[in-house]
Order: sequence, then C-alpha cells, then structure tokens
Amino acid sequence: MKRFTYKSLEEISAAANQMAPNVRFEPDKARVRRILAQPVAIGDRRIGNSLAVHPMEGCDGELDGRPGELTWRRYRRFARGGAKLLWFEATAIREEGRANTRQLWLRPETRDEFARLLETIRRDHQAEFGNADDLLVPVQLTHSGRYSVPNRIIAYHNPYIDRKTNTPASQPPISDGE
Repeated sequence: MKRFTYKSLEEISAAANQMAPNVRFEPDKARVRRILAQPVAIGDRRIGNSLAVHPMEGCDGELDGRPGELTWRRYRRFARGGAKLLWFEATAIREEGRANTRQLWLRPETRDEFARLLETIRRDHQAEFGNADDLLVPVQLTHSGRYSVPNRIIAYHNPYIDRKTNTPASQPPISDGE
C-alpha cells in the first residue's frame, strides 16, 4: 500500500481513479463544502453537518480514569473544529476491562468530570458556531477483554489469537455469571 505522499488534488484524483475507476473524485472545493455542510439524520436526531470526529484513544486519561489534561485539550479542539458528530473515544466500563492504565474509565467517581467535559465541549462549540443543539457527542463504551491490562479476560479460546497474545491454554474463559 502506498503511503500518503500526494502533493496535489490532481495526484489524489489520479490515484483514486486508478484504484477505483467507478468512484468519482470531486475536485470542486465549493461543492465539497456544500456537501459536507448538509445536515444528517441519526436516529431521531438531526446533526448540523456531515463532518464527524471518529473515536481514537489518546491513552492520556488519569490513572483513576478521569480525562487528563491532553484529553481535555483534544476534545476542546474538536469542539471548535466544526464537526457536528464528536464520537467520544473508547471508555472502559470496568477497571479490569481497560486496555491500558491511562484509558478513560467511566464510573461513579469519574462521572462528574466527564459531565464537566461534555458541558465544556458544548459551550466551546456554541461559542464558535453559535449553536450546539445540532451537536451529537456519543461515547464508545468498551471492555477490552483479552486485551485488558494487566489481566486478560477471554470469552473463549481461539488458537490463533491465544498464540498471538500468549494466552495460556489453562486460562479459564469468563463464566456466564461473571
């Protein structure tokens, strides 16, 4: 796969046409802006445009799971960026389900800090764009299972993944009760 080394829209267009001749590349910047500015229905909600920030873990939360300084900075920048869908990153639901010790963790002790961050996101977005009613900020709740740190929790043994993650055959899968 070629690395992104394109220097112009023409180069991108030529590469796109070579990879997928039936996919149309829109070179008109004004038309692209109009397309991206169109509102989108998501369930019973309507968000203000077609721009989205997808979840990406920063691994910069505090040890207790609260959003850290870099988390705050990142989401405040997202709020001022113009996207109307800010999909909040993978946030653990249990301590033993965290992928790393700096992963965000939503729990009663961190709930108020998450609420404060959401309020700030909405306030910053409104200050920048005049309205936050059409902004949607869902959160991706997660449990990292066999990729949890420090203890892996498996639902079943998969020989390929067990070998790749050094999961011993003696490790019991999580029970239905658990």
